[in-house]
Formats: sequence, C-alpha cells, structure tokens
Amino acid sequence: MSFFSSLFGSQQHSVADIKSTLDLVTYIAGLASNPDDIDPILDTVRAVTSDVRPGEAPTAADDEVLLGVYLQLEAYLTTREPIRTFTKDELRARMSPELRQQLAAYETNHKGGV
Repeated sequence: MSFFSSLFGSQQHSVADIKSTLDLVTYIAGLASNPDDIDPILDTVRAVTSDVRPGEAPTAADDEVLLGVYLQLEAYLTTREPIRTFTKDELRARMSPELRQQLAAYETNHKGGV
C-alpha cells in the first residue's frame, strides 16, 4: 500500500474487524492525520488499558469510558481534522450495529456531558 493510499483512506476496515469499544477507539484514533492533536484524549484509553490483562476484555465501566473517548475523537475528526473531512454518519457507519446501539444508549444516558 502506498503512502498516499494510507493517508487518504483507501484502506478500509471491515465492520467485522471492529468488535469492541477498544477496537473502535483504536481504529478511529488511527484516522487522525496528526496524532499529537489527539494524544491527550488517548491518555484515557491508556489508563483503561493499563488495567486490562492480556486476553481480557474491558469491563462494562471501561466501555462507558471508551464510548466517551470515541465521542471526543469523533468531535475532533468532524470539526478539527486538518487534512481529511469526516461526517458523524460516515464515522458511525464504520462500526457494527451492536456498537452503534451501545453508543446511542450512552448518548441517551449522558446528554450534554462529553
């Protein structure tokens, strides 16, 4: 794969590849053209993953935290990403229906609080 194809998103991940909130956050963070811009947001992910043992999944509480991180990354990508343009719907179309349901429930329960 060429540098330009990776930079401009011709590399597509299957929805099947994104199975957990951690997969989702990791994938979405990879879309940022300048990782330094989102590094402070990813500190939360680092804190969550530091408590997860290899082979274990994050807890339900961790999933809640990671959904909040996803929303911060989504906001960055849709409003401040300097190279590419993303829409909220485009980003959400990349996640599984189960993750979309989790995110919708999270947003309903946390209105106004990201």
